Amino acid sequence: MNFNDLVESHPEIMRDRHALSFSEQRRPADIADAFSRLGVVMLKNALSPEPLETCTDVFQRFVHSPEAALGMAPSERRRLRGASGERDSGSWHSPWAVRDGDYFPAAVIMSAVIRSWIWDVVEEICRSSHIVILLKWCTARYAIDRPLGIGAHQDAKVVATAVPFSIWIPFQKIVPRVNAGLGFVVPDPGRLLPTLPHNDIGADHVLRDPARLWIPPYAAGDVTIHSRFSPHFTTGYGTLSDRFSLEIRAMPRKVAPQNYLDPAIYVSRRNGIPTIVEARSSTGVGVQEFLAALDRSAIAA
Repeated sequence: MNFNDLVESHPEIMRDRHALSFSEQRRPADIADAFSRLGVVMLKNALSPEPLETCTDVFQRFVHSPEAALGMAPSERRRLRGASGERDSGSWHSPWAVRDGDYFPAAVIMSAVIRSWIWDVVEEICRSSHIVILLKWCTARYAIDRPLGIGAHQDAKVVATAVPFSIWIPFQKIVPRVNAGLGFVVPDPGRLLPTLPHNDIGADHVLRDPARLWIPPYAAGDVTIHSRFSPHFTTGYGTLSDRFSLEIRAMPRKVAPQNYLDPAIYVSRRNGIPTIVEARSSTGVGVQEFLAALDRSAIAA
């Protein structure tokens, strides 16, 4: 079974049957409670669509430029370019790699997240206002909508065991069967699940009970937060449409492992306002320029 078959057979999985979508009017504590019970929440209209449109344009130009392959491992270049020279499934980039001169889409979006009500929810989930954004584990993603089989993974298995959650931000509207999105199996099992040799949970687990599946549409500005144990998957329908997204990973500063902190951004409240108070990096000029762009975005706000 592929995702087209799944959505056609079970259109109900595109509805929020588990009441996981929240607006700014809901208390952050209520949202964090739903997250703790089920492992994923959607924050509706959390970001302004206009900056996302600009970020999409910049990211799109970047992936079609020679700079997109700089710094990639040979295996990543092969994934970006198929045997015929055509793009295959897209690419993954460090947030500081995607740029147009001094404009970094990830810096613009991270700054917007910090000053939005998303951050109130992040602090509630972390139970702290002293947060570290783990740039090392953040990813700017370019996805081409290819036909995909059913499967899922957990970030605790394939990314970093101790990172408690990820914020997934698509740059544009996501419509099932039109472009690739992100889907979830709920609830969060609270542990690592057995995997196949390539770290995929496998179709049997995902399809065991369609009542547990959620493949949500996203309006531009909607974001989801999923836990490290949340089984989730990229959808693929074969439309060949482009999708651009950013995944931000963060955690309470006091429990962050030292080997997660290069590079990293520290956020605390100053006069009641979430503020970048420190940044660390030993990774090179590109990261320093990105951090400077993040400072400019924060000042402009």
